[in-house]
Amino acid sequence: MTAQEKVAIKNWNPRYRRNVYLYLWIYGILGAVTGITNDAALSYFDIVAPGLISGLNIFNAITALLMSLMIVWVHELGYRKILLILPPLTSIFLALTTITTNQIIIMFAYIISWTAIGVYDLMYPLMWTSYVPKEIRTKMFTVVMVVNLVAQTILTFIGGKAVVYFFSKMQGISYDIASNLSAHTAQLSGSYLANYTNAFRIVLILTALVNVVAFVLAIFIKDEPKDYRTVGMKKPQTPEEKKKAFEALINKKTIMWILYIAGIQLGARLVVPYIPIYLNEYLHIPRGITSTINTFQTAAMFIGYFFAPFLAKKLGAIVSIAAGTLTCAPLMFLMANGRHFGTGITLFVIVGVLLFLRSGLANATMPIQQEVQMIIVDKDMRPAFTAVVQIAYAVIGIIDGLFTAFYLLKTPAGYANAYYIATALYVVVSILLIAMFAKQYNWILDEKKSTSNEK
Repeated sequence: MTAQEKVAIKNWNPRYRRNVYLYLWIYGILGAVTGITNDAALSYFDIVAPGLISGLNIFNAITALLMSLMIVWVHELGYRKILLILPPLTSIFLALTTITTNQIIIMFAYIISWTAIGVYDLMYPLMWTSYVPKEIRTKMFTVVMVVNLVAQTILTFIGGKAVVYFFSKMQGISYDIASNLSAHTAQLSGSYLANYTNAFRIVLILTALVNVVAFVLAIFIKDEPKDYRTVGMKKPQTPEEKKKAFEALINKKTIMWILYIAGIQLGARLVVPYIPIYLNEYLHIPRGITSTINTFQTAAMFIGYFFAPFLAKKLGAIVSIAAGTLTCAPLMFLMANGRHFGTGITLFVIVGVLLFLRSGLANATMPIQQEVQMIIVDKDMRPAFTAVVQIAYAVIGIIDGLFTAFYLLKTPAGYANAYYIATALYVVVSILLIAMFAKQYNWILDEKKSTSNEK
């Protein structure tokens, strides 16, 4: 830790520090919830609402639009009120997916619950930019993401195994037999399918109950209007004022950033949401092993985050982000050929290593990316810009959703072909980011080097 960082911590506003620590706990709980919703929940929906899974990106696009509508209210309501709204929405509607077999209701509950879950990911960049001293901000971005991932890793590991455990108990069979059966869910029927499905329901209900703790913690957050907006600032009234506000939000710098984000999301959403299904249904890897692989993949994200401060300092923000994306391309190309890696332990190890490396490289610069996204616009524009990015996500989600639902995932081979497409997209947008952004903005997080470059 440098002398500047020590001074920054010593002089850190106590209220700001308390709010940061409280959110670290809240985001940790959210990580636990995400460990279930990103793994076991998707497999559950594949059984009870296959239409949701086949059009998953469309539903995620809808949640992105709703997230964009909710996050702009931070400018008016503040952090605390938003954080008090999110836990009830998450828990109630997550539980609702377990007590009905109506696909329409399950889809609606998914949209509301996943919207609330997603808003947590948008809150900490806003809060960190307001509450964390700039000298330690990149490190604290790493810390909050690591806390989330530690909880997510643990629950991803436990979640799949808990499903198999409950299934084995309800069916009256051994854990090993239940695990083997979970690798071929399409062949389950009768009481086997019913008990396997109910095992998922138990895990999801327990997850909804755990999330209540996030509501209790949010009660103790203390925010003030100056934290999230310029006090006394009037809303634009004249055409000139509105034009100036629009240009502060949408300009060359922000458009270039959105183009990069959109390209990455276009590729990522073709593969990431379907990893559990790709492993379990396409490669026929048992449910318990799938959860273990996903656990190591999440752990790779955790390890990757620690490299963010070092990369930002040595390579610069933009070069680091582009390099992280570009190095994922060959790994995804290999993942597309998963069926050529053999069977059994050989397959498990090779696929696990590839996903581990891809996840670590792709996420090593996520703390940098989150920070850059906040500081390229001023404080009053941050919620609105976050909303604009979410709208871009929604558009990409709709494109991905239509493509996967009506073409790509019509056959099992589509899950593998998605990796080829993502590989090409990652290469293209990485090169574009370097070409369009690196020269002017590579040292945007380093004031001294940024000033030196401008001269």
